[in-house]
This record gives sequence, C-alpha cells and structure tokens, in this order.
Amino acid sequence: MKGTGLKSIHQAYMDFFGLKKRPFAITPDPEFYFESSSHKKALVHMEYAVTEKMGFAMVTGEVGTGKTLTARIFMEKMRPKINSALILHPILTERELLYSIVQDLGLRMDKKRPTKKELLDKISSFILSSAENGKRTVIIIDEAQDLKPNILESLRLISNLETGKEKLLDIILLGQPELEKKLSRYTLRQLNQRILVRTRLNPLQEEEIEAYLDMRIQKSGGEKFYDSSIIPLVYRYSKGIPRLINAVMERALIAAFVDDSKILKKRHLKLAHASLLGE
Repeated sequence: MKGTGLKSIHQAYMDFFGLKKRPFAITPDPEFYFESSSHKKALVHMEYAVTEKMGFAMVTGEVGTGKTLTARIFMEKMRPKINSALILHPILTERELLYSIVQDLGLRMDKKRPTKKELLDKISSFILSSAENGKRTVIIIDEAQDLKPNILESLRLISNLETGKEKLLDIILLGQPELEKKLSRYTLRQLNQRILVRTRLNPLQEEEIEAYLDMRIQKSGGEKFYDSSIIPLVYRYSKGIPRLINAVMERALIAAFVDDSKILKKRHLKLAHASLLGE
C-alpha cells in the first residue's frame, strides 16, 4: 500500500482501483438501483396500486433490502402522472404528519403554526386541484412500522378524499415485517382491510449477486476487480441484503488496498466480515 498522505481511505482505494465513485456506499442512490426479481415485483405492485386507484398499498422488507430506493425509483418513473410526497422519518403526532406531507408536496402555509384542520384543508385542496389537472397524489410513508396506531388510523381518514366515482389519493406504506403484525391489531382492522395491494421485498438471490456487484462497479467507472469465487462468501455474510453486501464489499476493498492487491479475494472478504463483527 502506498502512502495515502492527506487522502481519505475512500479516495485512496478509489484511486487504487481506478474508480470515480465509491461503488459500495450504503446511502440509497437511484443511480445504483439494481432491479432484482423481487424489486421488479415491488415496482409492479406499486404501479398497479396507483394506476388502478386502489387507495392503499404496502411494501414490507427487512432493513437494508432497498425499500426507500425502490420508492424513489417508483416516484421518478411515475413523475409525469403523479404528485408525490415521501415521508422518511417516523412521525410523532398527527399534526407533524400533516405538516411533513405539506412540506414534501412543496406547499406553503400562510401561518407558522397552522392547525391540523388548516393543514388537512391545504392537502385536500392540492389533491383536488391535481386531480383536475389529470394527476394523482401519492403519499409514501417510510418506516411505517414505527408509526403509532392512532397515526396509522389517521392515514385511513386522510385517504377518504374522493369524488363520487373514485378515490383521489393513494398511500403506500413501507415498513419492516413488524408492520404486518401491527396492522393485524383489532383497532386497526379498518385500515388493514383497505390495504388490498401487498408485496414483500426479499433479499437478492445468490445468483443475482455477481450482476449486482458488476453493475455497481461499472456505475463507479471501474472494471471487475474481484475473483468470482468470492460470491458464495458475499452471500453467506450478507444473506443477500443489499446494504450488508455494500458494507462487507467496501471493507473488503479497503482490505485489498491495504494488501496492495488489485484483485479482491476470499481472504479480503474474511477480513471484512471480521471487521464488521468487531473481531
């Protein structure tokens, strides 16, 4: 390994491997979207829910499977047909939820602290105006398993806006598997019955991992720098979860860089895994 001077370790390994970007950063980035069979299915379900005006849809998956990134891809793909809001963080109160929706839809309020009614009226007015212009409004709630039951119930009430012929608002809930358990509560039965479109975002299959790695390396401006024999180890260490694949691969890149090796090998994966475990 050559001296890195004042370079960050990330910049140093990027230079070493001829990369323009970090190929395995864990931040969701639409440029690095990989459409596995499961991600494609989730997108199809989301599009169906909105196109058919189903009112509610739900996408569940373990942490790191790509729910947020898939939602961003969906929003971009449907941009000509919808106005959308993506609420990323758990909401504490109904007013905070409404205010977050107003902000993400790009709306302005005349008052600094509008009431719940004023916020709801603003959202309703926007939804009606959008419908008149041929666009549906879609609200996507991330980490929905963290919402309190009363907030989940308030979403059902918000969704009731409709004309005599159709509903004007679609709400897509993104959450970990615990969301399904929460919705099974008796107090949330009306909301649960309204969610007619449901899909699970699964981890990558082992046979999809090599294509996933190659795509990210290519998008980062590099060429294949790993031995294909590492694939079973990558799958074993990550269980196919994209965020964990990225975490172990970035540590492995650093290990290969320190080893002055232009080829990422099994020993680098093993060092990376031990590092992630704190060993």
